[in-house]
Amino acid sequence: MTAREPLDVWLYGTRVATIADHGREIRLQWSQDAYQRWGQGGRVISHLLPIDRPSEHPHHLRVRAFLAGLLPEGNTRERYAHAAGVTSDDVFGMIRAYGKETAGALIFVEEGAPEPDHIGSIEPVNNAQIGAMLAEAAGAGPAFAAHNGDHLQSTSLAGVQPKIVLSRTTSGWARCLDGHPSTHIAKLSHPPGSYAEDVVHTEVASLDLARALGLTTVEAGLIDFAGHLAIVVSRYDRSLDEGGRIRRIHQEDGAQALGINTDDPNRKFQYSRALPSLQKLAEVLRAGGSEPDELLALTTFNLAIGNTDAHAKNISFIRHPNGDASLAPAYDIAMHLHHTSANRTFAMNVNGKSIIDSITVDDLITEAGHWPMPKRRATLTVAKTLHNLWAALTTLDHSGYPGVPEAAFNVVVGRTRDLIGQLT
Repeated sequence: MTAREPLDVWLYGTRVATIADHGREIRLQWSQDAYQRWGQGGRVISHLLPIDRPSEHPHHLRVRAFLAGLLPEGNTRERYAHAAGVTSDDVFGMIRAYGKETAGALIFVEEGAPEPDHIGSIEPVNNAQIGAMLAEAAGAGPAFAAHNGDHLQSTSLAGVQPKIVLSRTTSGWARCLDGHPSTHIAKLSHPPGSYAEDVVHTEVASLDLARALGLTTVEAGLIDFAGHLAIVVSRYDRSLDEGGRIRRIHQEDGAQALGINTDDPNRKFQYSRALPSLQKLAEVLRAGGSEPDELLALTTFNLAIGNTDAHAKNISFIRHPNGDASLAPAYDIAMHLHHTSANRTFAMNVNGKSIIDSITVDDLITEAGHWPMPKRRATLTVAKTLHNLWAALTTLDHSGYPGVPEAAFNVVVGRTRDLIGQLT
């Protein structure tokens, strides 16, 4: 393989590192600027990659696991790789092609390039064009490479479900080119008549409930883009400054923080002791200077609404400029249990239990005790979450969610009532 030039890694206005391609290994070298700004052991990039002296290098498997976590999974990664002219396991090549705009705030540019503060541009797009972009992302439209082979979008988002990024402007939607930061993510719905066709509908309702409880800042809505229905969500890892410019906020998901390689997507679920757990995620929060109360509240909420997809890539952490970490706003949450053939395995074990119907309030409190969290505080957190959810459910206008079956709301109401009944 011909040697490829290294890439500089920028974060919060500092060139934090350089990554270099060495065949099957990707080597990361910390910059002196990063060492001086955040100090020895600073985890502003990742829990997995504490900052060290420039003469030291983190293990290449850790570097690869973290970088691979920025990329799509499954067939979506295959399409992105084909468009970039690389193989899907060429993590360095994929980061080179799509690393100017990723989840979080890292920006990957050619070594020696100036600070990429406001790179890229936007191009206004109409609903038909957005529909075509969604079809391309799903592999159901014109050849993806024909429109993106020059990598002008330079965008990568983790996950299996096809999605695109957009920027909302005062005049409408725009496509982000050559690393311009986006403000929203659009995710294509499942086809009508399919088993999961109502997931995007229940996701909108679930996010509204979570926002009422203070568990998220994400706003969501359904938009039909010329026959392509998509859920459009605001990015919690983007903000607007006083001048109206988009600022990136760094984040990493739980799998990245724990070094979980999700080439096998099942690894993001807790199917064995070696895989992610709520206790390990709580430890990430503590290492970042935060208490795990919000993680317990989110777990309680997911249990009540029947969200069985709260795996390690759907729980993330904000990495603040001062080096601290906190739980990211809830995202990718939906109701699943109203389907008669629904998977009833919770993504993360609670007090050693994996079947969602067997997990109780006492299990939530006992699980939190392993993190460790005082029993009284854990009890209050669980109780507050359930009572606030009940209040939100009783005032929720179901007519605002015509795509959500009434059975879905009934299941959530019933589960919440049962869990409240277990409080002592």
